[in-house]
Amino acid sequence: MPAKDPLLEAALSHHRQPHRAYHDERHVLELLALAAEHVPDLTETERLAILFHDAVYVPGAPKGTNETLSALLMRATVAWLARNGEMAPLRDGMVNDVAAIIEATTHGEPPPAAAERVCDLDLWRLAAPWEEFQRHSADIDREFRHLYPPGDACKLARKEFYRSMLTRAHVFHTPYFRQRFEPIARANFQRALQE
Repeated sequence: MPAKDPLLEAALSHHRQPHRAYHDERHVLELLALAAEHVPDLTETERLAILFHDAVYVPGAPKGTNETLSALLMRATVAWLARNGEMAPLRDGMVNDVAAIIEATTHGEPPPAAAERVCDLDLWRLAAPWEEFQRHSADIDREFRHLYPPGDACKLARKEFYRSMLTRAHVFHTPYFRQRFEPIARANFQRALQE
């Protein structure tokens, strides 16, 4: 039986909140699986950022709020687990590095180099096969539905997001992800906009 991972368990406990339809524990576990396949040299810093990047997720919160609060929750969790002897203290500076990566997952501006791989993993679902892409979109709609009046307002907002992504020079930040997934993501956006 594998040893208990207190950081993983702590992170997943937040992702099990009932209002989550996409940014839930499946999302975290999927990113870890994707990392094993596409980023096999994932660092401990990047892994911890993946675990906590959506630890706080309030649909409709002002841009950057969820990420800032997720970074704070990561800091508090790491300190509490280390203080209670459930994990070894992290090396100096690592918590700050993790927080910087988490805060870069707003996907509003190009991330710093240290956050590029985590941001690309987080955006991978945009390049999923079409049926999975549609399921992702439906899950996002469920998370955000309460913010929109009945009708197509939520779908229209999502389409605006796709249009904004198409105006960017690149969806993904690293050459590896651009080469393998950029064309698929752009094709998904175009197809979604035509529906």
